Amino acid sequence: MKRYALIIGALLVTTLTSAQNPNALPESDYPYWPSYNHLEVSDLDTIEAQKWIDTDHIIDGWDWSLPDFVTPSPRSLVGLQRNIGVNMEFAPLDLKFKANRIGILWVKWRDIEPVEGTYNFTPIIERITQANDVGSDITLRILTCSRSRGTGSDAINNGEAPLWLESYGVDLLPQENPNRNSNFNPAHPEFHKRYLKLINALKESGIPSLIKAAYVGYASDSFGDEGIGPYGERNSAANDTVKHVRERLDAWSDAFTGMEHKVFMGGASAYGFQKGFGVRRGFVEMYLYNVPNDDMGQYIDENGYLYVDEKAPIIKYQCFNGEVNEEYEDAWATAERGFRFGNTTNSYPYRYFASTLRALQMRCTYIHTTGHLVPKMLPFLCQELGRTVDDAPDVWTFLNTSYIRASYYQNNDTKERIITSAEQTQGIEMKNFERWLYQRDAAGYETEPAVKIQHAIKMWMAQPDKYYDYIARSGKKIGFDLDDRWAGANHTLAVKVTYFDNYSGTLDLTYNTAVVQTSKTQNLIGDGKLKTVTFFISGLKPNSMDHGFDFVLEAGAHTDKIVVSMVRVVNGEKTTAVKVTRCRSNRTTRFLTQVLSDKGKNFPLLHMQIPNFKNWFRGAHS
Repeated sequence: MKRYALIIGALLVTTLTSAQNPNALPESDYPYWPSYNHLEVSDLDTIEAQKWIDTDHIIDGWDWSLPDFVTPSPRSLVGLQRNIGVNMEFAPLDLKFKANRIGILWVKWRDIEPVEGTYNFTPIIERITQANDVGSDITLRILTCSRSRGTGSDAINNGEAPLWLESYGVDLLPQENPNRNSNFNPAHPEFHKRYLKLINALKESGIPSLIKAAYVGYASDSFGDEGIGPYGERNSAANDTVKHVRERLDAWSDAFTGMEHKVFMGGASAYGFQKGFGVRRGFVEMYLYNVPNDDMGQYIDENGYLYVDEKAPIIKYQCFNGEVNEEYEDAWATAERGFRFGNTTNSYPYRYFASTLRALQMRCTYIHTTGHLVPKMLPFLCQELGRTVDDAPDVWTFLNTSYIRASYYQNNDTKERIITSAEQTQGIEMKNFERWLYQRDAAGYETEPAVKIQHAIKMWMAQPDKYYDYIARSGKKIGFDLDDRWAGANHTLAVKVTYFDNYSGTLDLTYNTAVVQTSKTQNLIGDGKLKTVTFFISGLKPNSMDHGFDFVLEAGAHTDKIVVSMVRVVNGEKTTAVKVTRCRSNRTTRFLTQVLSDKGKNFPLLHMQIPNFKNWFRGAHS
């Protein structure tokens, strides 16, 4: 009888769960990542970077190591602590890895200007100073729009805008959900006039010079000012036509004169990009979103490869390019939060893994991250943020495959990509998260998706009958091409191949030097485990193999096929370091402030246009 009761109980739970979250999918296994273990800020001192080994070797699992001499890009920021209000101190962090960490400080306009015309920035300045004293810079977000939040007795107290705005007849925006924000209308002339005064007071306070970055948003039904105008976060063209939106951005530009690169927006705006502002999106946990996205240069090419157009303003001008990757608390797997990412936390480490790689594929310079569900990835993330092809310590490709719903793609496409009839019915096969290392199929180098990972929820951008990813590609030969601009290719390279040992035989790395074709071999035993082998090579002759590939991974003579998940190519030598200032969008000149080589050379201060930068860089180092 007890057994039947358990079965009935389980059925009831399943029925209730399905009713509460119709987007939930049957649970799957996620065996290639750690089990769910949410790490708090206080746990950060337990995380260390993965050990770098400077000889050929093999390990079980993923390899996120980088040489010890690699330091974070000066353009990178990683948010590890967020304080809402000025009352809580920022904690000192005893990090065991290198990072340009930052504290995130949210404050209310209501607290800054409780009485109209009387501004009190002193508590903010004191909190910034306290954070600096414990080794953390600050990014500031002033919440300005909400009159109230929720429906309870504390709804008014939870608001952020000063209530004296009501005396000027400022209207409220339509409320989408009574449990969320009720916002004043930023377009109302009286609101707008006083908002501009607030930003001018921020300028006069001196805070812009004290902080690392500052957020400018608009209004949002959810917690915090979001977007950049009334037309939605992705509708840059429409928002740029709105007078009061432009005037808001003008005020921020004036407040941060000479420091425009510090300002980042809650949505894309060409008008803001022209001022040198960046953008911070959110929701990268939905790691298939923003495909396509014109402002970010994200497209799928005609062969299905996810492509980064580096002429997109946010990349071309090296603007602040941010994401949020934080919603991994176990509360999200409860009815109270709507089972947002599934019925359990089982899939969270995989989602953290995929979204971290996606943020880097999107060329992010900043990320607010919590949970740290794959701890070895956090030090890797901190070293990867803010890189360009000119200073990247490694290049890589994750050989994943997902299926994007054609209608979703078309609704966001500005390039008029041709959608085939097969893609209309079966989804667009989107291949590879890549950072300056490209895998391409060609005659004799055909591959197939391999190792299916089930989604935990029905993401709205995914093809409805294909709620899964593949995390590897299989074939007899797999060809790779290094970005020709990457100077690291001239040096000793560590080629790190993460593969599934599914077939017995060998996995061979083949490449050309100036003298001879060379191969390195790893034995396969067919035990099905995920492993990473590292091959050190030197003297690589670029683009010298079939189809212009730089190197090839091959199944050995008596091997059915190889199954490869990720390839990283790491510059294994301490070479020239180049520091480049952030560029404003109306300034194409780069400032080369210092060049130091491992040979101890010093080069003079240079101020130049650098259309042929790579060739100069190589010549200077030699």
